[in-house]
Amino acid sequence: MIDNHVIDTVIPHLAGLMFTAPDKFFDQTKTVAAQMSPKTLPVLRSRMHANLTIPDDVDQSQLGLTGWLSACQYTIFEVIYHIGTPAVPMLKEIAFGEYDWIQANALDLLTRFYMDGKLTVDIIDEIDSNLGDMRYESHLYYAQHLIALRRKDQRYETQVIQRIKNQDLHDAIKEIMDER
Repeated sequence: MIDNHVIDTVIPHLAGLMFTAPDKFFDQTKTVAAQMSPKTLPVLRSRMHANLTIPDDVDQSQLGLTGWLSACQYTIFEVIYHIGTPAVPMLKEIAFGEYDWIQANALDLLTRFYMDGKLTVDIIDEIDSNLGDMRYESHLYYAQHLIALRRKDQRYETQVIQRIKNQDLHDAIKEIMDER
């Protein structure tokens, strides 16, 4: 199992690839995740709001105010995605818990697991039933994820977006699409 120090090194390295070698990011993330086990999940979760070191080869002017933290969070969620469905209980805690700007990332992974056939449609219904308790920011961020996923795979429209009845999510999707 990968220890805490390695995670504190590997997550910034992988996040840095998004800026320095984006074509390598997904393959290396998958490779790193293959070396982890579900026992790593609590450590990964504990790093979601950590101030991880920015690698020297990353141009900090590209990062903006919260860019590095967002890049690390995105990286952590990609690693979690490749660890797989043992992460579902943790993802549900994040997705359906108290507001946190990473809620949409957790919703995204739960949705992707469903679309990959790793979870049943019940997860989409559970997401729908919990959206009413979430802040509009979560709806906006989740809508952004769904729009991006739909661009790659039209099945997201019929199997996820149309299935979800929450009006706030549909309003968020419309708001984003009207801005384009």
